[in-house]
Amino acid sequence: MTSSTKAWIAAGVAVVFASALIFWQVKARRSELVNLSAEDMALIAEDQSPQFRSRLATDEATRKSFAEDLHKLLAVAEEARAKGIGNKPEVKRQLDLVRAVVIAENYFKSQGAGPSGPNISEQEIDEFFKQPANQAKFDQFINDAKAKNPQLAGGQIPDEQLKQVRRQLGQVLIGEQRAIAAGTDKKRAVDLQVKLEQARILAQTYAQEQLKDKMTATDQEIEDYLKQHPELDAKQNRAKAEEVLKRVRAGEDFAKLAKEFSTDPGSKDKGGDLGWFGHGQMVPEFEQAAFALKPGQISDLVETKFGFHIIKLDERKTEKKDGKDEEQLHAHHILIGESAGEGANPFAPPQSGKDKARAAIEQEKQKKVCMTISPKRS
Repeated sequence: MTSSTKAWIAAGVAVVFASALIFWQVKARRSELVNLSAEDMALIAEDQSPQFRSRLATDEATRKSFAEDLHKLLAVAEEARAKGIGNKPEVKRQLDLVRAVVIAENYFKSQGAGPSGPNISEQEIDEFFKQPANQAKFDQFINDAKAKNPQLAGGQIPDEQLKQVRRQLGQVLIGEQRAIAAGTDKKRAVDLQVKLEQARILAQTYAQEQLKDKMTATDQEIEDYLKQHPELDAKQNRAKAEEVLKRVRAGEDFAKLAKEFSTDPGSKDKGGDLGWFGHGQMVPEFEQAAFALKPGQISDLVETKFGFHIIKLDERKTEKKDGKDEEQLHAHHILIGESAGEGANPFAPPQSGKDKARAAIEQEKQKKVCMTISPKRS
């Protein structure tokens, strides 16, 4: 499973192993209890990195801290269920999808899938989506993504990225079918992973919907954070972009420099290749600069809200669209900005320093809010 697929699921929450306990209970405001045995906790621990497992085994403070984190997560998730959040159609689809991803990943792992991913052909994926019900799932998946991200709703998703996500979603859903047939979903370790991931979604949704005002970063808080973290300053990115531009103009391989320096996750691994695009598909500053170039030309630095771009125009052509001539460009670019990072939306642009500051502040606020909801363990 690739990192792009995982980005849609926002994988990973703090989970724990409390070796000194036979069993313990987490109780939210509902009367329902979540029981985890010592065996369950051991299974959760096995899913962690070797370094972290070592810390859990040797450090009591680490065990206690992660036990409390899990306690808070499950408590907030139970509160969300009590308020009916899990019954909302869009949330239910997220819960179903994360279950499919976890089950499929465990199945692929058991089958020895290598770095190239699961052994599912393009033909199998095409056949899978020929079924109307499966194509409807993909269409709904894209609609949900647009509904949650205004940047997607306001523009056209490039065909290449749509194909990539379609392929990855197909792998997940086909893998889920195979996993269920093989009984992978019945394994306790897999069931625990599903429950924890679903709890994270419920807790996050509850926090966003019910506690938004308490968790929103103010302009002053963002300004203060940026002063404390000068590495997020855009001036440093400009200086780096100017240095890369000098190397491009000196004749170094554009694609190689893009792979080394670009922070655009959608084109970095392809040497900065953006494919073909027309008017209205890029932000105005980028579009204006790109359409002003001749094939083979390199732009000066182009600043957009995403960072600093170096554009190389490859080709131009004119196509008929709805009976009208439409000019298309094929270009490469190098983006110097804040890296999107693991778990980021594969369609969204890299985050700015201000966006990262906002995310860090709101993450900390979310932790504090969770502490007020989560009851103490008895």
